[in-house]
Amino acid sequence: MKSDNLLKDSTILFFITIIAGGFNLLYQLFMVRNLDPVDFGVLNILLSLLIVTSGPANILQTVTAKFIASYKANNNWNKISLFLRVFSKKTLIFGFALFLFFLIFREKIAVFFKIKNNHLIITSGLMMILSTILPFNLGGLQGLQKFKGLGAALIINAGLRLLLGIMLVNFGLQVDGAWGAVILGSIIALLFSFALLKRYFVGPEKDAADFSDRKLDFKAIYKFALPILVALPSFSLLTNMDIILVKHFFSPLEAGYYSIAQMAGKMIFFLPGAVTIVMFPKTSENYARNKNTTHILKKCLMIIGLLCFSASVFCIMFPELVIKALSGKVYLECIPLIAPFAISMSFFALINAFLFYHLSINNLKFIYIFVVAMLMQAIGIILFHESLLQVLHILMGCSILLFIINSLSLRRIVRV
Repeated sequence: MKSDNLLKDSTILFFITIIAGGFNLLYQLFMVRNLDPVDFGVLNILLSLLIVTSGPANILQTVTAKFIASYKANNNWNKISLFLRVFSKKTLIFGFALFLFFLIFREKIAVFFKIKNNHLIITSGLMMILSTILPFNLGGLQGLQKFKGLGAALIINAGLRLLLGIMLVNFGLQVDGAWGAVILGSIIALLFSFALLKRYFVGPEKDAADFSDRKLDFKAIYKFALPILVALPSFSLLTNMDIILVKHFFSPLEAGYYSIAQMAGKMIFFLPGAVTIVMFPKTSENYARNKNTTHILKKCLMIIGLLCFSASVFCIMFPELVIKALSGKVYLECIPLIAPFAISMSFFALINAFLFYHLSINNLKFIYIFVVAMLMQAIGIILFHESLLQVLHILMGCSILLFIINSLSLRRIVRV
């Protein structure tokens, strides 16, 4: 029965990823076709900022899912309630701090990224609050094994982003409408997730048999969160800092062309995402049982490699077709950028599998590799950015080097 549930839950999460990812892809395709390159470049930097700054909240989702699940397994409903109440407050405080940062430094942020409208920076601050609380709620649903509710929240968020984005942009709101759809979709998904979790926030403390049921082991929680707190943001910066720095160092039009070409690379990167999601619990379970884990990783890498290689070959052979399919037009300036984007994002997709594999087997030494790679890439782009191709060559070099290092690190893993 337990294995059947594992298979069932993995299948649900797999299709959730496909559906939600499909909505997000359609949103990107619609925007790149209906916004001019400058406006799309602005939208892309806002989305990249959202991904980078919401990294700690996504970490909290992983931590929340783990500890809520362990409490549920032992029927510690008081701890579930206490965890939700305590960390929802901490999450809200963190999100509000980010909002104040964006509000106070809105003019400097707008100048740095060459964004004319300061209100986009202010609404980005509002989005920071939403993007910290929503992952926390999703982690609660995941830990409680409310997979249908989790899936519904993800699909509501992505589906409304697409539907409202189409409506608002067609009403003539352009980048304001595209960004507004992101905010509205998150608000509705957040309210929906709160409705599902409402009864778990109030635990039966008066019925607790032991006072320890009303205490949390904060040391264990923070000890588990620390390596994730370093690893995931580092990897997020590796795959998103280029667009942030390009928006700063290059003209709005050049940044727009870069954003359009980046769409092809990001499609390749997200294509095998569901494979990693399925791999993570399997390697975690095998590690806990002292069973072989590397064979699962190798199968995962083979599938990801095949998917990314096939997509990359197509993009490299038919760059004009890819650009036209994405934007509706053939921007000649984007064509030379397709190949290095495809190659670098293919390697980053493989590295993503390594990242979650290391987390699943508690191999904490790998963290420093990602931090160093992130710093090297940032320094490289800051020092050498004479052209968009030069930026991409740095991106590609870092991705290949990081893949080689992670591949060699497998030989040093004791538990296999």
